[in-house]
Amino acid sequence: MCEYIVQHAAPQKLASCFLEGEISRIEVLGVSAKSTDASDHGTSAKGELIKPGMQLTGIRHRGTTLECLPVRWGWSPFWSSGTLAPLTHLPLHLVMRSKVFNRVKRDGRMLVAVEGWYEPLDTGMTVHSRNLAYTTSRQPAPMFLAALAQGGGASNGCEGLALVTHEDVEMKRQRLLAFAAQNALAWLSPDLEWEQARVLAVHRAVIEPQLEHVLTSQRTLRFR
Repeated sequence: MCEYIVQHAAPQKLASCFLEGEISRIEVLGVSAKSTDASDHGTSAKGELIKPGMQLTGIRHRGTTLECLPVRWGWSPFWSSGTLAPLTHLPLHLVMRSKVFNRVKRDGRMLVAVEGWYEPLDTGMTVHSRNLAYTTSRQPAPMFLAALAQGGGASNGCEGLALVTHEDVEMKRQRLLAFAAQNALAWLSPDLEWEQARVLAVHRAVIEPQLEHVLTSQRTLRFR
């Protein structure tokens, strides 16, 4: 599962592009340093390295506009009464089908603009493994991760955020639900329900041939 993300440096500009219907501009804003720079420096030239517990910027719908809010990566649902460690990932089927998430799935869906992310090379490796794979798009454009955030207003951000995963049938594991710019806003649709979300994940999410994987070392990662 994803251990670190490289947040795009200008989420506000990306949100403006969406609002203005200028999806093509997103590719221009998203030109990033590729595999060599990412593996050597732990981040792309255009992004910021984020780990769980750190603050990132999420994009969400509010009325007829889009807004960018600061939010901590890691969500402790109020119903857990502090007994669970902050959730960094949640599976799509649970988010969209469980009544527990009815309110937050309606009001809390977000997009996180990223250059890429780091994850262990295989599911048998631990969080503290030295070797990670950096995953980024083969295209010079950011990707948008589906996320869920709880509570908060425009002035104080949100209480916490979890990235959404979906089942990769071929690889038999959960993977991040990521979209290219032209498909990303569908995740924020106010009337999105389980069946529409399932179709999004199967037919419009970024798939393996669109991704590039670069071997790197955890020791090279540098956080702010």
